[in-house]
Amino acid sequence: KKQTGYCRPIASHTIQTRVDLKGYSADRPRTRKNLLFGFLGKSQVESAQISMTYLTLSFAIGALLSFPLSSAWTNVISTRPQIHQTRLSTSILNSSDNDEVVEINEEVPARSLSDLLLPNAKCTPTQMSPTSLAYIGDSVFELFVRSRYVWPTRRTTDLQKLVVGRVRAEAQSKMFRNLLSSEKIDLSKDEQTIISRGRNAGSSSGGRKRGPKRLYGVNDGKKNEAGGPELYQDSTAMEALIGYVYLTDTERCTELIEFFAAELDKMDDDENVVR
Repeated sequence: KKQTGYCRPIASHTIQTRVDLKGYSADRPRTRKNLLFGFLGKSQVESAQISMTYLTLSFAIGALLSFPLSSAWTNVISTRPQIHQTRLSTSILNSSDNDEVVEINEEVPARSLSDLLLPNAKCTPTQMSPTSLAYIGDSVFELFVRSRYVWPTRRTTDLQKLVVGRVRAEAQSKMFRNLLSSEKIDLSKDEQTIISRGRNAGSSSGGRKRGPKRLYGVNDGKKNEAGGPELYQDSTAMEALIGYVYLTDTERCTELIEFFAAELDKMDDDENVVR
């Protein structure tokens, strides 16, 4: 049986063509069909026919749709808004004959570092627990101390030892008591309330001792005179106060930090710390 191949019609107007799949030879008539497909195999002929069919369809579809696509793309390019450092706020769909999406862009001011380091706007410091306020105050005070001693350059172990010595309960209690007895700082009623709440949060209750164990240690069989729950209460009250003013009044927080900086200056002078 003679091997023949047929091209399946793609559309109703496509003409079905019969192609001879035998190899081309000199004794065969040099028709256009033989010159085109005579030297190809069966699979190669089928691939060539499929490629030509898709190429023809592509030209036809492109001719039909070239004008709408080109005009629509031109409209998109010409009407697209240029957005530079803006944030999309809303998108409004106008229902008309030609639905168009209108983008409304609003300039969003960049937030400062101090804004990024504050809680969200729903935060109410007066409703926060004293331990939460002390948690924030401890971070603020330790960042201040670390920034104070990071220069001139020291070995990491020396820097850590110096910073820990300034932020531990013993040093904080000393500075806090100087704050209470100072005539330069006049504590408001709200600040006194925060201090009282901080003291109560740092007190021991139910036989549970709060604070580091070293405050309740014994040296040479004698009770550590510098330790005790009072130091931890002072430290917690001081941190709660710093956390409260940090969240409510930055100017007041700066005033308190400046007072503690003066107290640290005295400690540095007594210990010959280079700063």
